[in-house]
Amino acid sequence: MNAPTNPMEAIVARYRRFYTGLVYDILDEMGYPNQALATDLRPIRSDMIVAGPAFTIQMIADPVGDPELSEKRINLFKAMSYPCVDVRDCGFDTRVANYGEMNATLGRKYGSVGAIIDGGIRDTRHLLEMDFPTFGRYFSPVEAKHRVSYFRWQVPVTLRGAITASVTVHPGDFILGDIDGVLVIPKAIIGDVMTKAEALMAREDMAREEFKTADDCEVVYRKYGRL
Repeated sequence: MNAPTNPMEAIVARYRRFYTGLVYDILDEMGYPNQALATDLRPIRSDMIVAGPAFTIQMIADPVGDPELSEKRINLFKAMSYPCVDVRDCGFDTRVANYGEMNATLGRKYGSVGAIIDGGIRDTRHLLEMDFPTFGRYFSPVEAKHRVSYFRWQVPVTLRGAITASVTVHPGDFILGDIDGVLVIPKAIIGDVMTKAEALMAREDMAREEFKTADDCEVVYRKYGRL
């Protein structure tokens, strides 16, 4: 297998070996406990994993439908680059599908490797057939056109948080999502978190093996401090 030529590809590959619980523990220890998104942001299939830098999108309620904003949408996708994650602030919308098959098709064409939608999803059968990692709050068949518009992208956006009301996501922050939830790793600490997570994962692997054979598990626990 050829080595990745894009430095971010190598980082994504290393992060995909982690699970969100492991990385959250590192963030917590580093003083970043509020980086988990809302607990009802779920993958459309339980084994889906998403990892990559955030490409942020802000959507707004728009009952009329601004033609200029609609035309800008194609330029939005052209601004993406591999391997980004489409992260959408949907303005706490609960009415419509803010993401669907065509979004995924265009996103994948221009470099998106997954999507985090703080809103609704549709065309889910197609997304599953595409095997495109997609996380959302709810499912809805309702078309977004003339109900919401793409307003801005590659700006800080606000998504609902797990232990805080909201989490700010900046362009380039690293996104890691699996069945347990979605984390936002600030861009400035991506490398530090990755290194610490790899060390912790190695310790956990050793602890697992010793727990299997230990006569006194309390000794193993005191040694590694993990349970």
